[in-house]
Amino acid sequence: MKTKIVLVGLMGMLCMGSCGDKNNVVEEPDVPVQIEPGPEDQPATTHSYTPVQLNETQKAINVKLQEFSWKLFKEVYANRNPGTNLMISPISLEVDLGMFINGLEGETLQEVLKTMGLENYTKEQINDFFKTMMAGIEKADEAAIFKSANAFWYNQNKKANTDYLSVIKEMYAAKAEAANFSDPETVKIINQWCAEQTKNRINEIIDKTSEADIFHLMNAVYFKASWLKQFNKDLTTKQPFYYANGKTEEVDMMYEQTPSVYHESPNLQMTAKGFVDGSFTMVLILPKEGAKMEDAIEDVKNFFMSDMTPTETNVTSKAAFINLYVPKFTAEYTEGNLFNYLKNINPTLQMSWQDLCMFENKIEMDFLAKQKTFFKMDEVGAEAAAVTVISGVTSAGPGPDPIVLRLDRPFFYAIVESTTECPLFIGYYGN
Repeated sequence: MKTKIVLVGLMGMLCMGSCGDKNNVVEEPDVPVQIEPGPEDQPATTHSYTPVQLNETQKAINVKLQEFSWKLFKEVYANRNPGTNLMISPISLEVDLGMFINGLEGETLQEVLKTMGLENYTKEQINDFFKTMMAGIEKADEAAIFKSANAFWYNQNKKANTDYLSVIKEMYAAKAEAANFSDPETVKIINQWCAEQTKNRINEIIDKTSEADIFHLMNAVYFKASWLKQFNKDLTTKQPFYYANGKTEEVDMMYEQTPSVYHESPNLQMTAKGFVDGSFTMVLILPKEGAKMEDAIEDVKNFFMSDMTPTETNVTSKAAFINLYVPKFTAEYTEGNLFNYLKNINPTLQMSWQDLCMFENKIEMDFLAKQKTFFKMDEVGAEAAAVTVISGVTSAGPGPDPIVLRLDRPFFYAIVESTTECPLFIGYYGN
């Protein structure tokens, strides 16, 4: 993985000279001019990291879904409310769509697969991919927490297709229950499931149910891990952050001087910070002054894709000392209907209830895909959660001077699984 490049002798090479920065406007925290490896640079305990193992077909599906993930984020960002931060979980939506396509047939099935880039794969191959992928990520590292859970609540007055129930139970370990959507207690039951799966970070995904509801198909993911090298809390200081709306505010800015790999294109500066054991990585991307965020996102997508396909990338990489500044922050985000963005990715996408086969009888309905996310980052590590619900409703080069990467203006970030480079969460912070 490019964001985890390990170069032999990197530490020694970079520690040969002083590490001052002559171009900084804000005075650097008082740190040694040389970085010497010490106990604080190592994880407190040795853990076991098992890379996710995919076969050739699964690797090809993973590549397609990575491209879909970054396209989706670009669409959400381009259509965001300018006054909000955002974060989506591509993997949560993709798993939910994986279950959903098992209940589709005909043209709608083909168009959803085309939107995801999976039109050349069968339901069985896609199911096998998600079963292997999610189990692999969950078991990858005992030092990091990643959990995924699935559920299917359907109207008790409708008869679900038993084959569909069997598939989502076997391949997605989904909880499947008939529900009384006219009973207010059903809302509490569904939201309690969300809270349990996300360690109480997302306590509500729906605010009401009614007899008009046909089904709610859900995925929840939860992530928590400590940094491989934690930020020194004594070096966290109040420093200005320049928001997208032109306002400036003093925020808690974490700081570290670290040997790492620095990536750059005409549109961005980028580096990565690893979590314990290297099983997961936080990618930090700062668009350059005057560059469009959408162009920076496209550069990141091509950068990751070039690891696995003949994609051209204008991102260059080198080993360097980096003076890294990152704000501590907590964010929550709700996206009302992700299907709107799927239609932007694939203009021919039409969602027809006539192609729904998860019930024994055809039921006229509309489809929604809502997602809620939570993110927190501090000196110790990061925590993230997401719940996605698809609903059917009746209605409508190194040198002595370090590179300064100061994330003190709008930036975006991603948490990826290190072996597959699968983006679990992608976010934007600037408001």
